[in-house]
Amino acid sequence: MNRKRVISVVMIVGMLLAACAPPAVQPTTPPAANSTAAPAKVLHIGYVLHGLNNFTQVMQQGAVDAGKALGVDVEATGPAAFVSSDEIAIFEGFIQKKKDGLVVVPQPGDVWVAPIKEATDAGIPVQTANVTSPGSAALAWFGQDEYESGVLLAQELLKQLAAAGKTDGLIVVGSCVPSVGVLIDRYNGFVKAMAGSKFTISQANDVTAENTSNFSAWENLATANPKMVAAVGLCSLDIPNMAKLKTDNKATWLIGGYDLNVESLDAIKSGVAQVTVGQNPYLQGYLPVLALVAQLRDGKPPVKGWLNVGTEVVTKDNVDTLYKRESDATYMTQWYADFIAKNFTDLNALQKPLPQH
Repeated sequence: MNRKRVISVVMIVGMLLAACAPPAVQPTTPPAANSTAAPAKVLHIGYVLHGLNNFTQVMQQGAVDAGKALGVDVEATGPAAFVSSDEIAIFEGFIQKKKDGLVVVPQPGDVWVAPIKEATDAGIPVQTANVTSPGSAALAWFGQDEYESGVLLAQELLKQLAAAGKTDGLIVVGSCVPSVGVLIDRYNGFVKAMAGSKFTISQANDVTAENTSNFSAWENLATANPKMVAAVGLCSLDIPNMAKLKTDNKATWLIGGYDLNVESLDAIKSGVAQVTVGQNPYLQGYLPVLALVAQLRDGKPPVKGWLNVGTEVVTKDNVDTLYKRESDATYMTQWYADFIAKNFTDLNALQKPLPQH
């Protein structure tokens, strides 16, 4: 009998690849196609994104690929704009559809406490990704160490500034949603790692989460701070807008920011931007689905706490090694399938408390 084998996944990144890593466990597999037993109930999982753009499209792909690999139905969607009330309406619609499990990007986390409780009260387990909701009844959160990502961004930007002959000056920071906890953590990590240098770090200016107004906000910041030596954005839409602004005005300030969308990688390749930090959105899509399947179908303990998806720091030196993965959706699926098979093991073995800084 042929049986499709799908390996259970969990992220082991960087220094976690140590000799003390937990042993591999029995893989999670979908039901056998030719089994003579009564067919198992197909699980239906809903995945609610906080909005739709190039970044969340990768999360969506990860969730859908997980469904295909694990033999479950995954409906992954989100509002066209990043409006929490619209996202909550989709989430509540999934509750009404009686999904077996739900995943949500709870932005902002505090307004999601009640909707998540509504789901869990209805007996639907909930996992979260990308944005935390610490006061909610969600089982676990799948994301990077946001504070540490800010530290890594600052450390690399300091190297880039030194290479450009910059030893002091103003660094202007922008945040698309300044009140969101994960973005606050990024900013705090960045400021901490810059301590002791001669650079002045601005407050986290509100540059908004809508693309046109985001560009205008950065344009205003650049005009108001003509002597800035660098601009740092904490969200995925910042680098493309900063790069366009810098090119249009023939500016010389350096650019740092987040995420590996193709526009940002193009800016890195061309030398217009200097550093970007990736957070593996594909895994943020895939792993929560895997956790729910392991719990609901395979009877494993629910994954709780924090699952670290890892952080990737990208500069001109290594951008080519990641470019194809991020620009070709088919190759991305293949790349992560290989990566998962080689580097991932039991999710429960790697769960930990939420990072505290």
